[in-house]
Amino acid sequence: MTNTDYRILIIDTDNEIIESVQNFLKSEGYSVLSATKSREAIQLAQAAKPHLIIVEMLMPELDGIDICIELRTNPDLINSLIVFYTGRDEDYSQIAAFNAGADDYIIKPVKHRVLSTRIKALLKRHPINQEKIIKNDTIGLTIDRDRYLVFLDGKEIIFPRKEFELLALLSAAPRKVFTRKEISQLIWGYEFIAKNRTIDVHILKIREKLGGRYVKTIKGVGYCLEG
Repeated sequence: MTNTDYRILIIDTDNEIIESVQNFLKSEGYSVLSATKSREAIQLAQAAKPHLIIVEMLMPELDGIDICIELRTNPDLINSLIVFYTGRDEDYSQIAAFNAGADDYIIKPVKHRVLSTRIKALLKRHPINQEKIIKNDTIGLTIDRDRYLVFLDGKEIIFPRKEFELLALLSAAPRKVFTRKEISQLIWGYEFIAKNRTIDVHILKIREKLGGRYVKTIKGVGYCLEG
C-alpha cells in the first residue's frame, strides 16, 4: 500500500498543532481527518475507521486514556493503530497509555520527519499488510490476523493486542530467532533500552496461555517459536 491508501485521524485541542501535523501528513500523501472534542473524535473514528489515530493525552470531557479505551472496545476499530502524541513525559502516563492499548507514545515536540518515520514504521505492522492466517501444524496453532483470534488445538485463546502481535510475529517465521532489538522495533516501533523488561513480560504472559514449551528463549539473543 502507498501513503494515499491510509487514513489518519488526529485528536487534539490545539488547532495550531492539528493544522501543522495535518498539513505535513497531507503533503506526504496521507488522507487526514481531525477532531478537537473527545466524543466527536470517537464518533468520527467509528465512521471513518482510520488506519492510525494520533491522540493527545490532555483532552476535555474524556482524556486520551479514556478515548483509547473506548476505541479499543469497538470491534470495528480493532485494526486501528493508536499513537499518543503529547507533552506529558512522565513514566506513569506512558505506562497508562500502553496499558490502555496504545501502539506508540511520542512526546511533543518532535520534528515532522521523526513523526513521519514513526508513523511509517507503525503502518508497516498494520494487519492489512500482514498475512491473514498463520498456521503452525507442528504445535496445532492457528492465528487469524483479521479477527485477532488465536486457536491452540482448536481451542480459542484470548490475547491482548501486543501479546497477539508478538505471537503473530514469532509464528510467521517458526524457529527463526528474533532478537530483542528486532521485536521492539517491529512490534513497538522503536528500540527499548537494555533494562526494559516489557518484552520479557509479554513473553511470560504468552507462555502462561500457550504452555511453556512453545516459545523458546535463546539466551543472550532473543526468542523463537517451535515448529
